[in-house]
Amino acid sequence: MKSNNDISDEMLATFLDGNASGDETLEVLQAIGAEPEISETMRIALEVDDDMCACYDTLPMMKLAAESGDNICSVLCETYVLHRRGIAFDEKDVLATARKNHWLTPQGTPLHTIGQLLVQHGLMVSRVYDATIDDIRKALDLDNDILVVVDRDKLYPQLPDDEDDPNHAVVVLSADAATVVVFDPKEGMHCSVDTSDFLKAWHESQNYMVRVLQTVDDYIPSPISLDEIHLSDDLLELQEAIAENAHEVWAAARMEQGWTYGPERDDANRKHPDLVPYSALPDSEKEYDRIMALNTIKLVAKLGYNLERRK
Repeated sequence: MKSNNDISDEMLATFLDGNASGDETLEVLQAIGAEPEISETMRIALEVDDDMCACYDTLPMMKLAAESGDNICSVLCETYVLHRRGIAFDEKDVLATARKNHWLTPQGTPLHTIGQLLVQHGLMVSRVYDATIDDIRKALDLDNDILVVVDRDKLYPQLPDDEDDPNHAVVVLSADAATVVVFDPKEGMHCSVDTSDFLKAWHESQNYMVRVLQTVDDYIPSPISLDEIHLSDDLLELQEAIAENAHEVWAAARMEQGWTYGPERDDANRKHPDLVPYSALPDSEKEYDRIMALNTIKLVAKLGYNLERRK
């Protein structure tokens, strides 16, 4: 069937598959805007695609914790911590550095970049998804600084809530069963909010927390949970290839540093028993590489990326 703009079903399918040429893409986009029938077809197709997506939640790492323009809440939260720690900084230099390194983009600040300015000033930062209010309390007891990302409309229920989205960074100063006190850079002051409202607002970033440690003893590894990620057979085939290549990269780096094979590890003489082809590794060492490879593939999916074999 042809539409009035000569957009065939085949062309629409090619467009939806991402295989349309530049001219075909432009033609389809023009038709979508001009013809209600094509617009409705596209809407239904996209809804079907959404229904067929994986049933697990992806991390909102690319969501923006600050809007474009003058809303630089994430940077202001980091400068608040620098000031609290007695670390000298120049605000213009901080902003310039954040923009230069794409930690602050014209669109805003991606969640996963929050804390980079603190690292640059010598502070230790740990990032955690799926944190809890108890995690915040324990970190505060250690005098850690805590930055979180929230849906600002939910943080202050009197504001109209237009959409569910993490869009605002704040510093948590205290938290108990009834009240959470935050430094809100948009308000320029400390604000008390109901803990229930805070939890609803924080949930939109999948409880993302940036801990600024006092000492290395405060560090608690918090790997992203990948238990719900199930991979297709095509992706599982990658596991062994990535595992073997990871070993090759490691072995090449060791040899460039002057290490050679030895039946036992000898750091003084740079001897290592694993400087052998991957096929000759003991099963325990292969399993280490395989777990690393599998978790890498799962993490790609968890972060919202598609990984597909090219036809």
